[in-house]
Amino acid sequence: MGLGMTLTSNSKDNSFVTCGPLWSHECGSSLYSTGICTKANWNFRLTQTFAPALQRCETFMDIVIVLDGSNSIYPWYEVQDFIINILQRFYIGPGQTQVGVVQYGSTVVHEFSLGEYQTVEDVLDAARNIDQRGGEETRTALGINVARSEAFQRGGRSGAQKVMIVITDGESHDSPQLMEAVSQSKRENITIYAIAVLGYYNRRGINPETFLKEIKFIASDPDEEHFFKVTDESALKDIVDALGEKIFYLEGISSQGRGFDLQMAQAGFSSHLVNVRGSY
Repeated sequence: MGLGMTLTSNSKDNSFVTCGPLWSHECGSSLYSTGICTKANWNFRLTQTFAPALQRCETFMDIVIVLDGSNSIYPWYEVQDFIINILQRFYIGPGQTQVGVVQYGSTVVHEFSLGEYQTVEDVLDAARNIDQRGGEETRTALGINVARSEAFQRGGRSGAQKVMIVITDGESHDSPQLMEAVSQSKRENITIYAIAVLGYYNRRGINPETFLKEIKFIASDPDEEHFFKVTDESALKDIVDALGEKIFYLEGISSQGRGFDLQMAQAGFSSHLVNVRGSY
């Protein structure tokens, strides 16, 4: 990190500040070179360390997966494999992405909460233990409402970008409540990715037009960025890369709308001592 490349002394008490402008911290697949400084007293004892240009990772996201576990989902292991594969593409850890999962059918269950697991390995272990809950109904509005009002509150972080991933294979049985559930989520700045699994429709030769219209309504605009459809449960693996890239692009856009391409620039680095109310 080049500690000492910037060095400023204080003749008042013989202390000094030494900095390493190249000190970096990891954000997703990138390193932010924000620099780090240490203040030491006259006998080289460290008294303070700080990163003056430290910035929050763009991977600072809270992601809640809303998973349809009703009886019509089959086979379950294909859905589980998809969850595991997509989790492996998130940068999970303190200061970066954290993930929670709710499963719904006739009722809703919190499988695990945001921040409950702090590493990719722990999250993957938890995902492998998610069993299909079943249910005679597909209450998608209920699942979205619980995710919005409860899951994002269980370990959710102030300032984190909120993302919801809805995976379902059928029309909702509580469709009259769906408009309010989705509208409220969008008012709370939750970005929704919606995945339509057509296995149930294709196995029975049913026209999925109404179902697809509903899932497109759930997805954030524009549809081409947030809506996915697959022929059946086994085809979920085919959209893992595309969904991961969409979410990474979302991570790369700050709240001020700046592009990711300018966020690695380093404008310069120097240190100065300033007298503030008699101290330095």
